[in-house]
Parts: sequence; C-alpha cells; structure tokens
Amino acid sequence: MSACSSNFVPAPVVHLSTKTATVENVTQITGDTYIVEPGDTLFAIAFYSGNDYRELARLNNISPPYTIKLGQKLRLNPVKTKQVTAKTSEARSTENNVSMNKVKQTKQQQSTAKKPAPTSENQVSNHVALNTTNNQLAWAWPASGNRTIATVGSDGSNRGLDIKGMLGAQVLAAADGKVVYAGNALKGYGNLIIIKHNNDYLSAYAHNNTILVSEQTFVKQGQKIATMGSSGASEIMLHFEIRKKGKSVDPFRYLPGQ
Repeated sequence: MSACSSNFVPAPVVHLSTKTATVENVTQITGDTYIVEPGDTLFAIAFYSGNDYRELARLNNISPPYTIKLGQKLRLNPVKTKQVTAKTSEARSTENNVSMNKVKQTKQQQSTAKKPAPTSENQVSNHVALNTTNNQLAWAWPASGNRTIATVGSDGSNRGLDIKGMLGAQVLAAADGKVVYAGNALKGYGNLIIIKHNNDYLSAYAHNNTILVSEQTFVKQGQKIATMGSSGASEIMLHFEIRKKGKSVDPFRYLPGQ
C-alpha cells in the first residue's frame, strides 16, 4: 500500500475507562448463530461479532464476494465434537505411531545428511521479504480534533479512538482499501464506514454526519470518505477502530506518532 502525507496533527490523548467510553451500547453478537437482518453484510457481522470474515465465510460455505441473504442463518462458531476412542483403537494407534516414528527417524537422518546448510544470502532474502510484507500497509490519522480519547473495553482491551471535532470536519481513509460497509445498521455506531485494507486488516469510522463513499468502491489513503457528526453518539466525534483478523487492536501501534 502506498503512503500519503497528511497535514493532520493528532490531538492530546486522554485515556478513559469503560464507564465513560462513548461506544457502550453497541451491537454485540453472542451465541453460535445469527439471523441476517436488513442492511447486514458479512463484513459487518464479522465486525460486531469479533470474528474474521474469512472464518465466517468458511463456516457457512460462502464464496467471494461474500453475498448473504435476508433471513439467512449463519454459524458464528465451529461445531464442537466429542472425541470417543476405544481402548483397543488407542493401543493400535500407539503401535502404529511407534512404527511411523521409526520410519520418520530414518528418513530424517538421510535428509539431514543430504541437506546443505542455509547460506547467509538465503537468510537475508527471507528477512527482507518478511519485512516487506509487514510494511506494505501504511497508516495515517483519519481526522484532526481538539481531543483524542482512547476508549477501553470491559476486558481491558483497546477498542479504538474517539476524536472530538467540529460538525462537518473531514474524515479521511487511514489507508488504501475497499469499502465493505457503509450504513447505519449497527447499533451504537451511527453512520458507519468499514474499509478492508488487506486479508488481515479492517478499519472502521463511526458517528459520521454524512457518508461520501459507497460499498464496493476503492479508496486511497487520505481520501475524504465522510464528514464528522454525532450519529449514534451524544457529541460530535469520529470513533475510529482498527481490526486485525476480526479482533480490535490498539490504533496507537499503527498510527504515526504525535
């Protein structure tokens, strides 16, 4: 992903407890199943159930572009199965394992003698490839304001940032990506935008006054996607979250330093 410069200067940070966080009564899904409601998308359901959208798709045999239907029943968790093993099968398994281990040891000894030691050139190239993958996604602040609040979930995990600002202030995409949700079906988030950046990362922009992008469109880092508002909140702000594989992560680990 390409980086883009931003003139935004992050505001001072105030850390709040769960009791004073602004996203208390948000949509939360618990249980093993969920019935699709109007306005839902697979990405949105994954977002407010804390799941990875790919896992939800796999559990429900849904292929890209991950279309779901109103009233469809989705599994949120894999079915748990009990393992019942007879004593005789355990004994046979043990015997088979012993035999297989002997064969593996023989093959390992043969392959160890033939395999050359890794060269420093290979080690360097692997290291560079790994760093390149990790550094592909660059982040920028999505808005400026007079105060930035780090909200904390009931389990102590960081659930995002609340950036206080003026009505109509611009909200920008924090990184390149595809808009996978744009609507207000999620309770407590108001007018919400969710952007998919790659297979692992999503970002969310809540409480917007107006949404300026539509679902399935691609946006660039720094592109104006909404205006700041108070939909679903008691005051004007942008609530911003980063999710990695469905789980909330601390945005300060990804955003540029203050």
